[in-house]
Amino acid sequence: MLAILASESRETFLIAIGHRLGISARDVFTGEGGPHQLAQARACNEMMISIWSQLWATKDSPGSGYADPDFLSALLAKADAGDARTHLRHAMESALRAVQNTDDS
Repeated sequence: MLAILASESRETFLIAIGHRLGISARDVFTGEGGPHQLAQARACNEMMISIWSQLWATKDSPGSGYADPDFLSALLAKADAGDARTHLRHAMESALRAVQNTDDS
């Protein structure tokens, strides 16, 4: 992950993670509700805010935002706060495939 964040694929990777987490949040909201699912949806939302902030910092203020290892730690902490690590894992796997497909073309 750190290598991708340090590469030219950084923006694509961040956008793909954010997009996938948005889909996860939508899926959680459309499922059978409950406090557990609300916590997962909130965690997905908090992770998306961090991702968009990181992307914004990357584009407009290089060097601002989290350091990459801290960014990944922050995402994990937000995921764990809402028992949404599975959603983060799926988002990262999807983003890795998106970057790989972009690099292969």
